[in-house]
Amino acid sequence: MTAIPVEANFSELIQKPKDTVARMQGTPRKGITLHRRDDEDLYLTTAARAAEATEVVDSTTRMFVALMKIDPKAVDMLTRVFPEAFPWVRFLPDRAVREFLVEFMDTARAASDLGTVTPLAPVIASWKSTAEIYSDPELRAKLLEPLEGDFGPVEPPAVDAE
Repeated sequence: MTAIPVEANFSELIQKPKDTVARMQGTPRKGITLHRRDDEDLYLTTAARAAEATEVVDSTTRMFVALMKIDPKAVDMLTRVFPEAFPWVRFLPDRAVREFLVEFMDTARAASDLGTVTPLAPVIASWKSTAEIYSDPELRAKLLEPLEGDFGPVEPPAVDAE
């Protein structure tokens, strides 16, 4: 059974904080999505619930990394089950699926040490884009065409001075 998500407008939290938080506490997810009119929605949960989620990601990541280190066959096995989590990897060559798995696990491990999953999103997005290119033979051929001419000097990226 799927839990029904609890939602509220951000203004409800401001106007009736106790009532809004009480609605969140009564759900299995122990969280509430707060809709904001002019900005991205927020998700409010308890610190304990956030710590539990981080612990689960960290523990799972550690198990898979340890498994990959102990048994080289584990990498092969995981590349075969990766399509269940990421169906679009079916468009990637076998070598690329393996590279994605290793990069995903390395990034997950490093991100877990930081207590965040945010660094995983660009890894997934970039590999998904790569799969999209492989899925379209015309696009892939166009991107692999050699470029003619001199495109001028390449400027180094600007460094933010903070």
